[in-house]
This record gives sequence, C-alpha cells and structure tokens, in this order.
Amino acid sequence: MENKEFAIAQIKNVKGSAQKAKLVADMIKGMEIEDALDILKFVNYRNAPTLYKVLKNALNNAEAKNISKPYKFEVSVGKGRSLRRYRFKSHGHIEILNKGYCNISVKISTK
Repeated sequence: MENKEFAIAQIKNVKGSAQKAKLVADMIKGMEIEDALDILKFVNYRNAPTLYKVLKNALNNAEAKNISKPYKFEVSVGKGRSLRRYRFKSHGHIEILNKGYCNISVKISTK
C-alpha cells in the first residue's frame, strides 16, 4: 500500500536544459537527504544551487506537515518551455536557437 504522507516542492522554468539538470539529479539519487544537501553545495553545475533550494524547501514542507523521519525523496526533472531565437546567416538563411528551460520537482515521504 502506498504511503499517503508526503511533501512536494516544485520549481518551473529554470534556465538550463533538462538533460543537464538530470545529471545533477542522478548524482544524488538514492542518498540520504543530509548527504545530498552536502554534495549539492559543492557540485560545479549550473542547476545544483537550484536543486539544493528545491530540496531544502521540500524538507521544510515535510517538517511543517509533521511527517515522521527518516525521509525518502524522489527527484524528477522534466522539460519546460523553450525560447526560440533567430541568428541571421549569410545568403538569406537563418539559424533557429532553442534556449531550453526545465521543471524540477522533489517529493519527500517516509521510508
């Protein structure tokens, strides 16, 4: 039976591609929350501070809901919106640049 006690934190349209954010999310998958927060402080990726903030926010939401310890967390990263920009080239051609964004959500539940 699935546990009904959980807390969620989400952030949408974060600058950076979902593929690069998944690299950071896979790095902390299966860890304890305290260890994951320690690692995210020192990882040199663009989305690491954002993921740190979302994980910390989900932890605060779990404490506010009085969810019992020890915690288990799931991180999911999805594709967000995409900005389209144009770069003009020679001979009347254009190059389309897609600037990617991603959505990050963290779900914390009891073990």
